[in-house]
Amino acid sequence: MTEYRKAEPKEWEDCIELANYVFSTNHRPHDFEEILPKVYQAGEQMTAIHRVAVDERGKLRAMVAVLPQELGVCGHKLQAGYVGTVCVHPKARGEGHMKRLLGDWQKELKGKCDLLVLDGQRQRYGYFGFTPGSMRLVFEVSKTNIRHALGNTIEEEITFEPLFSEENKEQGTALAVQLNEAKPFHVVRTKENVEDVMKTFGEEAFGVRKNGELIGYILLAGPGNLVESAFTVPIDQRMVIASYLKWRDVQELEISVPVYEKETIRALSSLAEDCHLSRCGSAMFQILDYAKVLEAYLTLKAQTMGIAPGTFSAVMDGQPILAQSDGVHVTVKKEALPDAVVLSGSQAQELLLSYTAALGDHAGIHKEVWNRIPKDWFPLPLFWYMADEF
Repeated sequence: MTEYRKAEPKEWEDCIELANYVFSTNHRPHDFEEILPKVYQAGEQMTAIHRVAVDERGKLRAMVAVLPQELGVCGHKLQAGYVGTVCVHPKARGEGHMKRLLGDWQKELKGKCDLLVLDGQRQRYGYFGFTPGSMRLVFEVSKTNIRHALGNTIEEEITFEPLFSEENKEQGTALAVQLNEAKPFHVVRTKENVEDVMKTFGEEAFGVRKNGELIGYILLAGPGNLVESAFTVPIDQRMVIASYLKWRDVQELEISVPVYEKETIRALSSLAEDCHLSRCGSAMFQILDYAKVLEAYLTLKAQTMGIAPGTFSAVMDGQPILAQSDGVHVTVKKEALPDAVVLSGSQAQELLLSYTAALGDHAGIHKEVWNRIPKDWFPLPLFWYMADEF
């Protein structure tokens, strides 16, 4: 008889071996200790974030992990659970293990987490209440763009070095934590784990110096894919990009930017060959506390992108909310007006998360009701840096 429970410390190596085996069989060779050092090099205490299915022989047949994350969103604190390492042994598929394990996690985390996050195929996880979401702009910049747009104005004093080199580890670590906490949205990274976090999926972190002073960092998922950057002082990021392309002899660079980083978007819009809007990978979300998530991310949108003053009241998946904004400040109460919009969980998440809702079927909401919803409030600008994914 199969037993469903949290993994035990003595099963830690078995957890890693199951994940490596299943993902290597399904995709390509995987080494989770190398891919996700923030989890699989952190020690046996990480068994607590893994639920497993164990057969009568004591063999692990399936596993689902949830990494707890604390979010900072314009001064609001949220608790998230990032679902990952979802795997079922090839000989145990079709036995309902993933459904049971993920269901157990959802029951446990309700009331503890404000939202759950995962990366996966839409229909597969839609059955569990997850909806695609998040937004980023992806710019494509080449050396040709640099040559015609900037000419010979590249600032030679911008240099790069490994952020966590032995001689600069203390300074690089402190800078990485400081700059992460300064972002309008961030997943908390500590001085103890920030280096491993910034190695997720093989990412490389480089410190950026101007006139010899360390002023920021860039994070790359391969030489031609810039996925994160942050600086202590205002800087023309076009010059950083131009200097990086020259330094590393890269012909083209893909740059991911949150939609709320207006200054970066303004700079890259005048330079890039192309730009497109996309999700952060295959991110999907399940909102557990609508009022808290709505208040945090509406505040983020109001303070960075701007929203119109207004009021919106709804009952979302049984949860009443009353959101009000003067265009700068946002308040959300757990109550609803008499004429509040009543939405199912799937409708509510489609409204809050999908950037195509207004172009499609309006999240299945009747046109008269849709016209009562403040148009520039949604979708919420959810975003996850690759380094914080699981």
